[in-house]
Amino acid sequence: MKGYKIFLGLFITLLVLYIIAEVNRPQPVNWTVTISKADKNPYGGYVLFNRLKDLFPYANIQSYRKPAYNQLNNSFQENTVYFLLGESLPASQNDVEELLNYVTIGNYLFISSTNFSKGLSDTLHFKTDMAFSALSSDSTSINFIDPAIKNKQDYTFKKMTLDEYFTKYDTAVTTVLGRTTRNRVNFIKMTVGDGAIFIHANPLVFSNYFMLANNNSSYTSTALSYIPKDVDNIYWDEYYKLGPDGATSPLRFFLSNDFLRWALRLSIIGMLLYVLFEMKRRQRIIPVIVPLRNTTVDFIKTIAGVYFQQKDNSSIALKKITYFLEFIRNTYFINTNHLNMEFIETLSRKSGVSKTETEGLVQLIYDAQNAKQVSDKYLLVLNNKIDQFYKQVQ
Repeated sequence: MKGYKIFLGLFITLLVLYIIAEVNRPQPVNWTVTISKADKNPYGGYVLFNRLKDLFPYANIQSYRKPAYNQLNNSFQENTVYFLLGESLPASQNDVEELLNYVTIGNYLFISSTNFSKGLSDTLHFKTDMAFSALSSDSTSINFIDPAIKNKQDYTFKKMTLDEYFTKYDTAVTTVLGRTTRNRVNFIKMTVGDGAIFIHANPLVFSNYFMLANNNSSYTSTALSYIPKDVDNIYWDEYYKLGPDGATSPLRFFLSNDFLRWALRLSIIGMLLYVLFEMKRRQRIIPVIVPLRNTTVDFIKTIAGVYFQQKDNSSIALKKITYFLEFIRNTYFINTNHLNMEFIETLSRKSGVSKTETEGLVQLIYDAQNAKQVSDKYLLVLNNKIDQFYKQVQ
């Protein structure tokens, strides 16, 4: 018992030390690309979303966690802009068609991703690829085409972050707006109906890290300046980054907060400790009682051995006949005092065994009852006939 208390005290001490270490441990930097409005991590979109009002002072800014089809279906607004920014853009074909209808009536669509859905790229007739070179410098540079807005010094960022570019686009409706230092197109504008679609191949230029590095914020604001300043509404998509609105997991609410997360962990640890301690026995071990052995078979073997050693075939035959006649009385309710023709016919009719076989068996029984000695061969024939009768009536 004393050792048990020492173990418990040591366990609790280590648990407390672990909790203190976890609470005070610096949080690792999350480099996941989200471009989400509430994400303050390097590749989140907190800075851009909160500066949209400066770029579009007259616009009503709203964010949604619905597919584009659900958000824009049956919408007849004009002079609005829809932002789709993120590492991946898995838009369905219905979403793409609704977005095209939205742009056609006089709206703007601004898209930036490194992984466009096949339906979107096929419908708009463009393709992208990624440039890679192990011998390149430790940074990537981009700039605009228009001399009026082109910066004297290229905008630079970390190596292997702005390497996506367009390999194909519809030149009939497309205007090239930006290129990389390798003269690869990374920013285009497509005219669709009364509106326009802006597609940027490098979503990281809209992230917190890019905008706060050097003078890169001017690149982001200049890229967005192609959208009219007087748009009425801005729709900011969060669906393709975070999924549908509402919790998708029963534990999501707890895992979203450090204190609730620790409360959940401590609750689970407490339940495990409770189960561990309750596993300890609270009563003496119940002894195992061995059930009584069934000695019926052994008894029969012993009796059979006695008869076999004494060669008393007559007694064995009479006992076999006695059990057989008892079976006839209990099963077919036939009187077995007189083994005559009436008995044979009744037994044959009720049992379904042929009259010839029944008569032969009854004759063997009659002869065995009246014989002074029964040979081994006769006993074997009698036993087989009785067993055969049992099998036929089952």
